[in-house]
Amino acid sequence: MKNGKSVLKLLALIFLLVGVILISLGVGVQLVSGMELYMFVMCLIGSIFLCIGGILFFIDQVGMRRRQKLKDDGKFVYAQIVDIDVDLYKQVQIERISMNPFFILCKYQDGSGRTYDFKSGALLYNPSGLLQSDKLKVYVNLDNPKRYYVDTSEILPENAMLHKFKLDSEKNSQRLKNIGNYITAATCGVELFGRIKVNGIIKSQFLKLPDNIARQFHMSKDEKGRVFAGYTILCRYQDMNGIVHIFASKGILGEPDSLHMGEKVKVYYDGADYKYYHVDIDSLTQ
Repeated sequence: MKNGKSVLKLLALIFLLVGVILISLGVGVQLVSGMELYMFVMCLIGSIFLCIGGILFFIDQVGMRRRQKLKDDGKFVYAQIVDIDVDLYKQVQIERISMNPFFILCKYQDGSGRTYDFKSGALLYNPSGLLQSDKLKVYVNLDNPKRYYVDTSEILPENAMLHKFKLDSEKNSQRLKNIGNYITAATCGVELFGRIKVNGIIKSQFLKLPDNIARQFHMSKDEKGRVFAGYTILCRYQDMNGIVHIFASKGILGEPDSLHMGEKVKVYYDGADYKYYHVDIDSLTQ
Protein backbone atom coordinates (compact mmCIF):
# COMPACT_ATOMS: atom_id res chain seq x y z
CA MET A 1 0.00 0.00 0.00
CA LYS A 2 1.34 3.43 -0.88
CA ASN A 3 1.95 5.77 2.02
CA GLY A 4 0.41 8.73 0.18
CA LYS A 5 -2.99 7.11 -0.29
CA SER A 6 -5.51 9.13 1.70
CA VAL A 7 -7.37 7.26 4.42
CA LEU A 8 -10.51 9.17 3.45
CA LYS A 9 -10.09 8.26 -0.21
CA LEU A 10 -9.58 4.62 0.75
CA LEU A 11 -12.85 4.61 2.70
CA ALA A 12 -14.62 6.33 -0.20
CA LEU A 13 -13.43 3.69 -2.67
CA ILE A 14 -14.58 0.90 -0.35
CA PHE A 15 -18.09 2.40 -0.03
CA LEU A 16 -18.31 3.00 -3.79
CA LEU A 17 -17.23 -0.56 -4.56
CA VAL A 18 -19.74 -2.08 -2.12
CA GLY A 19 -22.49 0.12 -3.57
CA VAL A 20 -21.76 -1.00 -7.14
CA ILE A 21 -21.68 -4.67 -6.08
CA LEU A 22 -25.02 -4.43 -4.25
CA ILE A 23 -26.77 -2.67 -7.13
CA SER A 24 -25.33 -5.10 -9.68
CA LEU A 25 -26.41 -8.04 -7.53
CA GLY A 26 -29.94 -6.67 -7.19
CA VAL A 27 -30.32 -6.03 -10.92
CA GLY A 28 -28.82 -9.42 -11.77
CA VAL A 29 -31.20 -11.33 -9.51
CA GLN A 30 -34.18 -9.39 -10.89
CA LEU A 31 -33.22 -10.23 -14.49
CA VAL A 32 -32.80 -13.92 -13.69
CA SER A 33 -35.68 -14.55 -11.28
CA GLY A 34 -37.88 -11.45 -11.55
CA MET A 35 -37.67 -10.67 -7.82
CA GLU A 36 -38.44 -6.96 -7.99
CA LEU A 37 -38.70 -6.45 -4.21
CA TYR A 38 -35.23 -7.96 -3.74
CA MET A 39 -33.88 -5.70 -6.48
CA PHE A 40 -35.47 -2.64 -4.85
CA VAL A 41 -33.97 -3.40 -1.43
CA MET A 42 -30.49 -4.17 -2.79
CA CYS A 43 -30.50 -1.10 -5.05
CA LEU A 44 -31.65 1.09 -2.16
CA ILE A 45 -28.88 -0.14 0.13
CA GLY A 46 -26.37 0.09 -2.71
CA SER A 47 -27.43 3.66 -3.47
CA ILE A 48 -26.85 4.62 0.17
CA PHE A 49 -23.32 3.20 -0.01
CA LEU A 50 -22.72 5.04 -3.28
CA CYS A 51 -23.90 8.34 -1.74
CA ILE A 52 -21.67 7.92 1.30
CA GLY A 53 -18.72 7.00 -0.91
CA GLY A 54 -19.38 9.98 -3.17
CA ILE A 55 -19.53 12.37 -0.21
CA LEU A 56 -16.28 11.00 1.25
CA PHE A 57 -14.60 11.23 -2.15
CA PHE A 58 -15.80 14.82 -2.58
CA ILE A 59 -14.51 15.81 0.86
CA ASP A 60 -11.15 14.19 0.08
CA GLN A 61 -10.87 16.02 -3.24
CA VAL A 62 -11.74 19.38 -1.64
CA GLY A 63 -9.09 18.80 1.02
CA MET A 64 -6.54 17.81 -1.62
CA ARG A 65 -7.20 20.99 -3.63
CA ARG A 66 -6.85 23.13 -0.49
CA ARG A 67 -3.57 21.45 0.36
CA GLN A 68 -2.28 21.97 -3.16
CA LYS A 69 -3.32 25.64 -3.11
CA LEU A 70 -1.43 26.17 0.15
CA LYS A 71 1.66 24.56 -1.38
CA ASP A 72 1.31 26.61 -4.57
CA ASP A 73 1.12 29.82 -2.51
CA GLY A 74 4.53 28.89 -1.15
CA LYS A 75 4.06 30.35 2.33
CA PHE A 76 5.34 28.03 5.06
CA VAL A 77 6.96 27.89 8.47
CA TYR A 78 8.98 25.25 10.28
CA ALA A 79 7.08 24.19 13.40
CA GLN A 80 8.51 22.37 16.39
CA ILE A 81 7.26 18.82 16.95
CA VAL A 82 5.77 18.60 20.43
CA ASP A 83 3.99 15.24 20.44
CA ILE A 84 3.30 12.06 18.45
CA ASP A 85 0.27 9.99 19.35
CA VAL A 86 -2.50 7.76 18.04
CA ASP A 87 -5.89 9.11 17.02
CA LEU A 88 -8.50 7.96 19.53
CA TYR A 89 -11.40 8.69 17.22
CA LYS A 90 -10.30 6.83 14.09
CA GLN A 91 -9.72 3.17 13.37
CA VAL A 92 -8.62 1.95 9.98
CA GLN A 93 -8.77 -1.65 8.79
CA ILE A 94 -6.69 -2.61 5.76
CA GLU A 95 -6.81 -6.26 4.77
CA ARG A 96 -6.67 -8.08 8.13
CA ILE A 97 -4.88 -5.36 10.07
CA SER A 98 -6.74 -2.72 12.06
CA MET A 99 -5.07 0.22 13.72
CA ASN A 100 -5.57 3.69 15.10
CA PRO A 101 -3.65 6.09 12.83
CA PHE A 102 -0.87 8.25 14.23
CA PHE A 103 -0.68 12.02 14.09
CA ILE A 104 1.91 14.68 14.89
CA LEU A 105 1.33 17.84 16.91
CA CYS A 106 3.65 20.76 16.30
CA LYS A 107 3.91 24.37 17.45
CA TYR A 108 5.24 27.54 15.88
CA GLN A 109 6.03 30.87 17.55
CA ASP A 110 6.31 34.03 15.44
CA GLY A 111 8.48 37.05 16.09
CA SER A 112 5.87 38.71 18.29
CA GLY A 113 5.64 35.68 20.58
CA ARG A 114 2.27 34.46 19.30
CA THR A 115 2.06 30.67 19.10
CA TYR A 116 0.24 28.51 16.56
CA ASP A 117 -0.70 24.84 17.00
CA PHE A 118 -0.84 22.44 14.06
CA LYS A 119 -1.88 18.81 13.68
CA SER A 120 -0.86 16.54 10.83
CA GLY A 121 -3.20 14.32 8.87
CA ALA A 122 -3.63 10.62 9.68
CA LEU A 123 -0.44 8.56 9.32
CA LEU A 124 -0.62 4.80 8.82
CA TYR A 125 2.71 4.25 10.55
CA ASN A 126 4.56 5.36 13.66
CA PRO A 127 6.75 8.27 12.47
CA SER A 128 8.89 8.43 15.63
CA GLY A 129 11.78 6.40 14.27
CA LEU A 130 11.71 8.02 10.81
CA LEU A 131 12.03 11.67 11.79
CA GLN A 132 15.01 13.46 10.23
CA SER A 133 14.47 16.61 12.29
CA ASP A 134 12.54 17.91 15.29
CA LYS A 135 10.69 20.34 13.00
CA LEU A 136 8.19 19.94 10.16
CA LYS A 137 7.31 22.23 7.28
CA VAL A 138 3.79 23.65 7.64
CA TYR A 139 2.21 25.43 4.67
CA VAL A 140 0.12 28.23 6.14
CA ASN A 141 -0.81 31.85 5.75
CA LEU A 142 -0.52 33.20 9.29
CA ASP A 143 -3.20 35.78 8.49
CA ASN A 144 -5.60 32.82 8.29
CA PRO A 145 -3.91 30.10 10.39
CA LYS A 146 -6.97 27.83 10.49
CA ARG A 147 -6.10 26.68 6.99
CA TYR A 148 -2.80 24.85 6.95
CA TYR A 149 -1.10 21.67 5.77
CA VAL A 150 1.56 19.79 7.73
CA ASP A 151 3.96 18.34 5.17
CA THR A 152 5.04 14.86 6.33
CA SER A 153 6.69 13.87 3.04
CA GLU A 154 10.09 14.63 4.58
CA ILE A 155 9.45 11.80 7.04
CA LEU A 156 8.34 9.25 4.48
CA PRO A 157 7.92 10.01 0.74
CA GLU A 158 4.41 9.79 -0.66
CA ASN A 159 5.44 6.95 -2.97
CA ALA A 160 6.76 4.84 -0.09
CA MET A 161 5.29 1.34 0.17
CA LEU A 162 3.82 0.16 3.47
CA HIS A 163 4.01 -3.63 3.58
CA LYS A 164 3.01 -3.79 7.25
CA PHE A 165 -0.61 -4.52 6.32
CA LYS A 166 0.33 -7.81 4.62
CA LEU A 167 1.34 -9.47 7.91
CA ASP A 168 4.76 -10.98 8.48
CA SER A 169 4.51 -14.50 7.03
CA GLU A 170 5.70 -16.25 10.18
CA LYS A 171 4.07 -19.55 9.11
CA ASN A 172 6.05 -19.40 5.87
CA SER A 173 9.28 -18.24 7.48
CA GLN A 174 11.16 -21.50 6.89
CA ARG A 175 9.93 -21.72 3.29
CA LEU A 176 11.08 -18.15 2.63
CA LYS A 177 14.46 -18.85 4.24
CA ASN A 178 14.87 -21.95 2.07
CA ILE A 179 14.20 -19.88 -1.06
CA GLY A 180 17.02 -17.65 0.13
CA ASN A 181 15.88 -14.27 -1.24
CA TYR A 182 16.47 -11.54 1.30
CA ILE A 183 17.22 -7.86 1.63
CA THR A 184 19.04 -6.13 4.48
CA ALA A 185 16.82 -3.46 6.02
CA ALA A 186 17.37 -1.05 8.91
CA THR A 187 15.07 -0.97 11.93
CA CYS A 188 13.23 2.31 12.46
CA GLY A 189 11.39 1.95 15.75
CA VAL A 190 8.47 -0.04 17.07
CA GLU A 191 4.68 0.14 16.95
CA LEU A 192 2.65 -0.87 19.97
CA PHE A 193 -0.45 -2.97 19.32
CA GLY A 194 -3.40 -4.30 21.26
CA ARG A 195 -4.05 -1.13 23.24
CA ILE A 196 -7.23 -1.76 25.22
CA LYS A 197 -9.88 0.81 24.34
CA VAL A 198 -13.06 1.53 26.29
CA ASN A 199 -16.00 3.79 25.46
CA GLY A 200 -16.40 6.61 27.97
CA ILE A 201 -19.38 8.87 28.46
CA ILE A 202 -17.58 11.86 26.98
CA LYS A 203 -15.14 10.28 24.54
CA SER A 204 -13.44 7.01 23.79
CA GLN A 205 -10.05 6.60 25.37
CA PHE A 206 -7.39 3.99 25.83
CA LEU A 207 -7.71 2.14 29.12
CA LYS A 208 -5.49 3.51 31.86
CA LEU A 209 -4.65 1.40 34.91
CA PRO A 210 -2.73 2.12 38.14
CA ASP A 211 0.82 0.73 38.15
CA ASN A 212 0.10 -1.84 40.87
CA ILE A 213 -2.83 -3.35 38.93
CA ALA A 214 -0.83 -3.41 35.69
CA ARG A 215 2.02 -5.22 37.46
CA GLN A 216 -0.37 -7.66 39.12
CA PHE A 217 -1.82 -8.78 35.79
CA HIS A 218 1.53 -8.50 33.93
CA MET A 219 0.25 -5.76 31.63
CA SER A 220 2.52 -3.36 29.78
CA LYS A 221 1.85 0.39 29.62
CA ASP A 222 2.94 3.03 27.14
CA GLU A 223 4.41 6.44 27.99
CA LYS A 224 0.92 7.82 28.59
CA GLY A 225 -0.03 5.01 30.96
CA ARG A 226 -2.24 3.12 28.47
CA VAL A 227 -2.28 -0.65 28.55
CA PHE A 228 -1.04 -2.54 25.47
CA ALA A 229 -0.43 -6.17 24.54
CA GLY A 230 2.80 -6.07 22.56
CA TYR A 231 4.72 -4.54 19.69
CA THR A 232 6.09 -5.02 16.21
CA ILE A 233 9.49 -3.92 14.95
CA LEU A 234 9.44 -1.61 11.92
CA CYS A 235 12.23 -1.68 9.37
CA ARG A 236 13.06 0.45 6.35
CA TYR A 237 14.58 -0.49 3.01
CA GLN A 238 15.26 1.68 -0.05
CA ASP A 239 15.46 -0.18 -3.35
CA MET A 240 17.58 0.62 -6.41
CA ASN A 241 14.78 2.78 -7.83
CA GLY A 242 14.75 4.95 -4.72
CA ILE A 243 11.42 3.58 -3.45
CA VAL A 244 11.24 3.28 0.34
CA HIS A 245 9.65 0.10 1.74
CA ILE A 246 8.43 -0.29 5.32
CA PHE A 247 8.05 -3.78 6.82
CA ALA A 248 6.77 -4.88 10.22
CA SER A 249 7.86 -7.96 12.13
CA LYS A 250 5.50 -10.47 13.66
CA GLY A 251 3.82 -9.39 16.89
CA ILE A 252 5.87 -9.75 20.05
CA LEU A 253 4.07 -9.82 23.39
CA GLY A 254 5.19 -7.55 26.24
CA GLU A 255 7.25 -4.38 26.35
CA PRO A 256 9.85 -3.56 23.66
CA ASP A 257 13.30 -4.78 24.68
CA SER A 258 14.91 -1.73 23.01
CA LEU A 259 14.13 1.23 20.76
CA HIS A 260 15.22 -0.81 17.71
CA MET A 261 16.75 2.05 15.79
CA GLY A 262 19.32 1.58 13.04
CA GLU A 263 19.87 -2.14 13.50
CA LYS A 264 20.44 -4.31 10.44
CA VAL A 265 17.90 -7.08 9.89
CA LYS A 266 17.25 -9.61 7.13
CA VAL A 267 13.87 -9.56 5.41
CA TYR A 268 13.22 -12.79 3.50
CA TYR A 269 10.70 -12.49 0.69
CA ASP A 270 9.02 -14.14 -2.28
CA GLY A 271 6.76 -12.83 -5.04
CA ALA A 272 6.48 -9.49 -6.79
CA ASP A 273 6.56 -6.39 -4.57
CA TYR A 274 7.50 -8.53 -1.57
CA LYS A 275 4.09 -10.24 -1.60
CA TYR A 276 5.28 -12.65 1.10
CA TYR A 277 7.92 -11.61 3.59
CA HIS A 278 9.40 -12.46 6.96
CA VAL A 279 11.43 -10.13 9.17
CA ASP A 280 14.06 -12.38 10.73
CA ILE A 281 14.30 -10.96 14.24
CA ASP A 282 17.11 -13.44 15.07
CA SER A 283 19.31 -11.71 12.48
CA LEU A 284 19.22 -8.30 14.23
CA THR A 285 22.69 -6.74 14.44
CA GLN A 286 23.96 -3.29 15.36
